[in-house]
Amino acid sequence: MDPNALLDFMGFSTGEVERMLLILSRISGIFLSAPFFSRAVGPMTVRMALIVGLTWILYPLVKPWAGEGQGHLGAILLAGMGEVVIGAVMGLLIHWVLVAVQVAGSIIGFEMGLSMAQVMDPTSGMEENVISNLLYFAALMIFLALDGHHMMIEGLARSFGTMPLGAGIPAGETLLQAGVSALVRLFQLAFLMSAPIVVASKLLYLGLGLINRASPQIQVFFVAMPLVQIMGFVIMGLTLSVFSDVLAREIQAFFAMAFRTMGM
Repeated sequence: MDPNALLDFMGFSTGEVERMLLILSRISGIFLSAPFFSRAVGPMTVRMALIVGLTWILYPLVKPWAGEGQGHLGAILLAGMGEVVIGAVMGLLIHWVLVAVQVAGSIIGFEMGLSMAQVMDPTSGMEENVISNLLYFAALMIFLALDGHHMMIEGLARSFGTMPLGAGIPAGETLLQAGVSALVRLFQLAFLMSAPIVVASKLLYLGLGLINRASPQIQVFFVAMPLVQIMGFVIMGLTLSVFSDVLAREIQAFFAMAFRTMGM
């Protein structure tokens, strides 16, 4: 069957199909790196249907690109790769706020003596620290409760206005500055969230060391590990509300950073 005849039968021109493919490429980039969307949740067919559905919804809002209808395969492929990069960068900058929570969980797990306690994460297919995994899914629930997935789709729709199809990726200086700023904020957030347990565990070990020094007959370090774990879980429970407030603020900050990088 002639492809052009099929397109005419369906009511689409070649240029409109090119535009749909470029929109789909940017959405696919988001689904490669963004929180929730990039995790292996649900069947692949459902995720593909969601990508196609979003493409169909956003298509009327997107202006034609510069090379539309010209049929230059090389230009289409180059523009498509650029759109995937734009979507992936936007999703990655937002995802790093949850990566910060994972880093904080790894630090906390090490301090609590649970660094060897690994569990399989079914959404990533990797073994992760049990505390890191717990905090990540708690942070993901907060992200969804704040409508982070809706904000991401809204930002994606707005990005077609500030970065039209085929316009290319943001300037290297802009990407470098955004990447460095996001990494710095990532580690600051990770250390901030893990600081209470890190400080408390160091003080506990210091106190146990002094006790052991004063009375070597007392084998205090036999009870050190359970004490640190109990203390860690108690502190995590007491700081849960603060954790939620800080994470909500940082999610907004990472969204602002990603949108600013996209020119919004």
